This record gives sequence, structure tokens and C-alpha cells, in this order.
Amino acid sequence: MKKFMTYLLLAAMLLCSVAIPALAEDKAEGWNNVNAEGYVFPDYSGETLSFMWWGSNTRAEITEKVVHLWEEHTGAKVEFEWYDGGTYWTQFQAKMEAGTLPDVFQMGNNWLTYYKTIQPLNEFIEDGTIDTTAIGPAMIATTVNQANGDVTGMSNGTNARCFAYNPAIFEEAGVEAPTPYWTWEDFAEACRTIYAVTGNPAVTTLEYNSLAFSAFTQWKEGYNFYALDGTDFAFEGDTEPLAYLFEVLTELQKEGAIADYGIQNEIGSNIEADWIAYGKSAIIMLSSNQFNALSKVAAENGITLELATVPRMYEDGQSGMVVRSSQQVSIYSGSQKKEMAANFINYFINSVEANKILNCERGVSINSDVLAALKESADEVTSKVYTMIDLIGSFADAANTSPAEPAANEEISDVLKKTYFQGLAEGKFESYQDAADKFWAEAQEIWAKFQ
Repeated sequence: MKKFMTYLLLAAMLLCSVAIPALAEDKAEGWNNVNAEGYVFPDYSGETLSFMWWGSNTRAEITEKVVHLWEEHTGAKVEFEWYDGGTYWTQFQAKMEAGTLPDVFQMGNNWLTYYKTIQPLNEFIEDGTIDTTAIGPAMIATTVNQANGDVTGMSNGTNARCFAYNPAIFEEAGVEAPTPYWTWEDFAEACRTIYAVTGNPAVTTLEYNSLAFSAFTQWKEGYNFYALDGTDFAFEGDTEPLAYLFEVLTELQKEGAIADYGIQNEIGSNIEADWIAYGKSAIIMLSSNQFNALSKVAAENGITLELATVPRMYEDGQSGMVVRSSQQVSIYSGSQKKEMAANFINYFINSVEANKILNCERGVSINSDVLAALKESADEVTSKVYTMIDLIGSFADAANTSPAEPAANEEISDVLKKTYFQGLAEGKFESYQDAADKFWAEAQEIWAKFQ
């Protein structure tokens, strides 16, 4: 993991200079270290805390175990609720409008959209309630508002978007396994061959928006769609890379090598329902922290999966990939139990006991003590995730790739998929370049609404 840690430190230097607040004078460093021998948990007997997250059934099972452990340690009662990824944000917005958000909630890299709901954690880091003695500045930087230094949450772990694949199907089709430098041409050839041999779509799930934004970075050095701090667009208006990706993916879908949108929408965000876990497809795109849940279901069906990087435009070109915070746990700005919430987050993020249960399912732990303990007993699947994160972190361009999701990104991404990717599949544009140019014009109009 040395390369991974080096990358994160470099990323922090490039993104911002994050000053961790000095510990309050009346507190000793590490006073709230939940892993310390003889540590005494705060007594919250008779008190109730609320917590909400999204994720798979696997995530629900392990999170509930950790919640119950904290209840046993503190005497508190935690009222929790969880949803799939799509339903979560519908519920979140409804609760936000009603002023009934839980004390602690899971938040994504879209936190700028919901910024008014978030309580900065700076004071709790400053007084040591959230212990950061085993969390480096680069790790904290992944959830910092670059504009004002607010720590918007504590990262559940770091991850990266990548591909999972079934090596048995690749072998059956006589296709070479992906390498860290495979290209979109390699990807297209593999998909067509696998489809021809198996009769099933080679690919089911893709994160089209992520791939489209990566295409700009892959096109040439220093080229991104958004600025690193999320305050503006970064690229120069050359839409050729997007037109190229439009063509690659749309043509493969028309041929049947990529599943149609009906199949993709049916699978939705439930990673455990993806065809690849049942031997019916060979490739999907996912976040690295989802690999454990997916592999668990695949193993039940006698299938072993591997991880691969996202294809590149050029074998010797930019990767377009980035290591980032997978999600974070944040405190509701309207909570009446902020200190209690901070103690809960401290346990959730820093406890070796808790994280042996969570097992980096949300991403690679940001706490070096936790990570060291987990690596000692890591199973084969988790070790594959560690290896992939380390690999991506070693790519030279990873530190220059924007992980930010500005407030306008949600609408821009929605339009990109539904109007343009799906519109191309339905023959609604004159050409791939026409679609790329019209998307860029509409993206600028959307951005203007948020300024």
C-alpha cells in the first residue's frame, strides 16, 4: 500500500493544504482512541441516536452488527434505516425538506448539493472527540470543502471505479484477460468475441457518466471535465473524446455485446443482482468497495471474479482513474445530539473491532491502524481490492484527475445518460459528434443555473 499512501499525500498537496486543527489544550492526544487498552466508552444510557445509509443487503447486515456493538458499549439506542442507492436520495430529499434528517447519515461525493444539511466536524477533530491520530492529512482532505476548510464528514473508506470480470468466460471465448493498460479497442474486441461465443451480452452494468468524464482525462495530459475543486469546468471544449466513447459503447450495445437499457435498468443499483454473479455476463463496471458483496454472491454460484482497470484511449496514455472517498458519514446540521453523533462516527471509523466486521466493504479504511489489522487477516477477495487501489494510486495521472462532484453534476449526469447515451441508442442524433457537441452546450446551460 506504500504507493497508495504516496498518491494520497500527493493528491492532498495538489488539491489543497489542509490544516488539521490543533488539539484543544485540555485534552491529551488520542484521548478518545477507541482501540486503546482500558478505553472507557461514553455512557449514553436512555439516549437515542438516528442513523441512515444506503447499500446492499451485505452492507446492511454488517452495519447492523456494528450498530448493535456500539449500543452494547454505550447503552444507547440507535434507530437506523437503510435503502438501495436510488431510493436513498429520494428519502434523503424528503427528510431534508421536512427537517427530519437523522443525526448521522451516509453522504456521497455529491455533498455540495446537500451542503446546508451538514455539520462541519472541525470542532470535534480539534477537541479529539473524533480521533485522527491514525488518520493522515491526505485522508482527511478527501472530505474537506476546498473553499473554506470545513470537514464535511469522515470517509467510510477510499475506493475507485473499475471493472469486474469473469476470467472463466474470457478463457472460454479465447480472449486475453484485461491488463492495466488495455484500451477501448481491446475492450470492444473482447466484448464482440464473448458475445459471439456465449450468445449473452458481454457487459451488463456500466457507469456511463463516469466513463464519459474519464474519457476527457484520457484524451490528453492535464485534461479534465471538472476543475479539481469542483468550482468550474476544466476542459477546453474539445468534445471529440466524448464522441469517440459515444460511438464505442453505442455500437456495442446495438450489436448486443452490451446489454440494452431495459436490462440495465432492471438490475439497477443492486450489485448482487447483476448477471455476472450468475455466469450470464463477463464484465461489469462497479466501485471497488462493491466487489466484496458481488463476489460473495458469485462464489455461491461457483464463480470467481477478478478486478480490472477502466480501458484507456491509448495504451501509453492517461488512465483517467482516481482514488477517492467512497462515501462519508456526516452529522446533520439540525441534530440536537452532535457530540453523541461525533462519538458514534469516531467508533464507526476508528474501531478495529468494528472495522473487522465492516471489512472495507465501503472502501479501504482511512485509519492506518485499522488497515494494518485488516491486512493481516485479509481474505482473497479483499486482497484483490487492496491491490487494485494500490495499482490505481500508482498511475501518474491519478493525482491530477478530478474526484469532485459539483452541485450541477447530478443534473448534468442525468441528462448525459438519459438524453444522450440513451438517445443515441434510439437514433435521435445525426452523429456521435453531434450528440457530444449538444451535450456540452446543454451542460453549460445547466451549470449556469447553479451559479
